[in-house]
Amino acid sequence: MKLTALNLLLALFIVSAGVAAAQDRLPVREYTNPDELVVLDESMDFEEALSLFEEFSEEFTGRIIIDRSGFSGEIGVEVPQMHWFDALERVAGYNNLAVLEHERYIEIEEMPDEEQERVQEPARKLEDETINFNTREIEIKATFFEVNRSAIRELGVDWSAVSNGRVQVDHQAADRIGDPAIGIQISGDDVGGTGVDISALFNALESMNEGEVISSPTIKVMEGESGRIQVGQDFSLRQRDFAGNIVERFFSTGTILEVVPNILYHEGTPYIYMTVRAERSTVAPGETSTIVNKQEAETEVLMLSGETTVIAGLYETEENVTRRGVPLLKDLPGWFFGLRYLFGYNSTEHIVQELVVVLETSLVPTLEQRLEGVFESAPNLIRDMRNEFQEFQLEDLER
Repeated sequence: MKLTALNLLLALFIVSAGVAAAQDRLPVREYTNPDELVVLDESMDFEEALSLFEEFSEEFTGRIIIDRSGFSGEIGVEVPQMHWFDALERVAGYNNLAVLEHERYIEIEEMPDEEQERVQEPARKLEDETINFNTREIEIKATFFEVNRSAIRELGVDWSAVSNGRVQVDHQAADRIGDPAIGIQISGDDVGGTGVDISALFNALESMNEGEVISSPTIKVMEGESGRIQVGQDFSLRQRDFAGNIVERFFSTGTILEVVPNILYHEGTPYIYMTVRAERSTVAPGETSTIVNKQEAETEVLMLSGETTVIAGLYETEENVTRRGVPLLKDLPGWFFGLRYLFGYNSTEHIVQELVVVLETSLVPTLEQRLEGVFESAPNLIRDMRNEFQEFQLEDLER
């Protein structure tokens, strides 16, 4: 690679650029030629940097760089060691410039106004965002319940017909599932055909060993912010970064729930608009790579404070192998005259487990409302203490 004397001096001068800046977002490449790496100081002149980029571009891509932006001055951003084209995009983006690739040349021009608006919107939103005593919070109670799909089908549970925390169940099917007590419990809970309380249904299924509650977390989320619940584990994969170094990247698996609630109003009545993403994933090592088995559901719901909604249909198949046959003889070793094959066999059973996620949302009083409640309760507390003291004095006098 041929570099001018000026560029060699610049490279020696800026090779000690701050390592801390390398913690910023860096492009990840499978492999980068060490000869295509650059390091730039934020005080470097834009024209000099563009000249350096053009030398790399001509040598490695055969394209020249045409600058139509008219921009001049310092590049204004520290560039840690990275590929020259990534560095070009980093410098251009910081100065609201667009990089356009063509077959024979690379063009630099001013970023369109709408694109600048899109890029600057997150920062403007952060600046304009205010949190005060009237900021609302939403309390979200989530219940992760894993149940045998066959039991749900036998009961005739209709998850699409959930109202006020109750779900419709086929009571005749409930009486036929083998445990009369369960049928009585479910049927007795349905008063007037309004459905069965979801908690009662879960308790009944747990008592039958047909399901279990995995977890029941509760979180509070400010309106417009995201909340996340994970029941599972993270695993890591080793990859090469842009400089050829081996880095570990972590991925989340298990049961994951992400929500973004917003509070809207209709004629003064608040209601909740919430985007929900539910994921169920497991990791299985493969011959050449790691396989992630994933079931995912995304939805948007409208709810009043105190209402309940259900996300169902996330399935996982379990395979159980059981040895059956004549006791003792079925468990003999295979070399013992082959008797284990005459008196026993392997029974394979596939069980489909369904994950049901129950969400209950409620609006939390603002800090101002809670503070007013504290002040209002203080006089009542003093009055109660005074009454208790007077009653205590009367009891002493009576003695």
